[in-house]
Amino acid sequence: MSRFRSKRPTFLLLLEYGIYRCFESSFQYLPPRWVDAIGRLLGHIAHDLMPRRRAIVERNCMIAWGDSLSRDEVKALTKEVFLRNGANLLGATRCMIMPDHKLHRHLSIEGAELVRNHLQHSSSGVIFALCHMGNWEILARIASLIAPNVPSAAFYRPLNNPWMNRMTKRRRQRSGMKLFSNKEGFSQAVPLLREGGMLGILADQHAGRTGTRATFFGRPTACSPLAEVLHRRTGAAMFYVAVFRDAPAHWHIKISPHSVDAPMDTPHLMANIEKSLSLSPADGFWFHDRWKQYKRALLKDPHSRDGLDPLAITKPRRWLLVGSSNSQIQAAATAAMQHVIDHADDAQVDVISTAPINPVRGAWHLRAENVAMQINEIANQSLNPLDIIVYFCALEEIPANLDISYAFLTAGISPSKNRKLNVHLPTNDSLTNEPTWWKFLAHLGLKKP
Repeated sequence: MSRFRSKRPTFLLLLEYGIYRCFESSFQYLPPRWVDAIGRLLGHIAHDLMPRRRAIVERNCMIAWGDSLSRDEVKALTKEVFLRNGANLLGATRCMIMPDHKLHRHLSIEGAELVRNHLQHSSSGVIFALCHMGNWEILARIASLIAPNVPSAAFYRPLNNPWMNRMTKRRRQRSGMKLFSNKEGFSQAVPLLREGGMLGILADQHAGRTGTRATFFGRPTACSPLAEVLHRRTGAAMFYVAVFRDAPAHWHIKISPHSVDAPMDTPHLMANIEKSLSLSPADGFWFHDRWKQYKRALLKDPHSRDGLDPLAITKPRRWLLVGSSNSQIQAAATAAMQHVIDHADDAQVDVISTAPINPVRGAWHLRAENVAMQINEIANQSLNPLDIIVYFCALEEIPANLDISYAFLTAGISPSKNRKLNVHLPTNDSLTNEPTWWKFLAHLGLKKP
């Protein structure tokens, strides 16, 4: 974890800190139910004024629960995510200045006796597998709320603002909790767990290129192996924690143990995280691109060497290849398009074109004016959203505006940056030459066979 290196001037950091403290101080005089109502109101406003963020939340909800909800229900859930997270955010700000005995008035806890029983009868510690949901202040203090006399810790990412960082650390440590940085925390977490302590880990976040490949709600993604590795090193018991708002200014904590019959590996950990989030989907923090696709080496999966049961992939990544109406360009690009299809790792690939593109499989032959409409139909025919569109055509053939709920990644060839493309190969090479398209694939992470 890099140390905080904000590029903002010091006076702006101080101003940010001062504004937050004034904001926080004003809330301590308001009844928690009022704070909750204000949070839901702000969430409602954010839902209406942030279309880009709304699209990301809707996309995430479609991936997670689209197989059980209609589109109207997904949209309703998206709105409730904004309202619920507004209440949770302001509620966390209000709870941050509460001592533990006052915080308990706003909580109900289910399963705490399972944790205490383990700590009483076992010498090994406890790992809390947390997910981004509910009141984050409660998540941060979960160990002290359950067993205040047992040593506890949590992994901690230093904030960019040093004044905010010092304030947060001071408050977290007030209840006896230790904070481990992500960079050096592993060496400190192992002895804590071996000595019977408790450790909280946010286990549902995207782990980047260093993560373990597993499915999350049926779709392959990079998952953190930290909880699994710490369990193997220490023998600590694994408990899953869900925190959700069950009434205004009141949250329920549900603690569930890892099944003794299930392997203690990352895929099974993620399956249990799914169960936690499914207890209250609207309490999940779905505002980030959880199933992230990297712009660099777009078509290359950095985790393809990790073993993954194909039967576990119920919602594969979706790619769409768009051919050209120019028969010469299409003829030059056909082999490259086929290569993408043949080497798509656990991805569903659809192809559309306005020119004959044999031997590419699965192609629709459409008139040029219908390309945008067909892209929309493909994007919206399934509740498993598209991830990437790759254009094997001239820049002027790419539709300017598409009525698709999420601005997924689009790739093509363009001499310079263009609003139509997130990823482009900057070249003036002729599109009727086959080597141009192999160069394009190399730019996207696929090499010529």
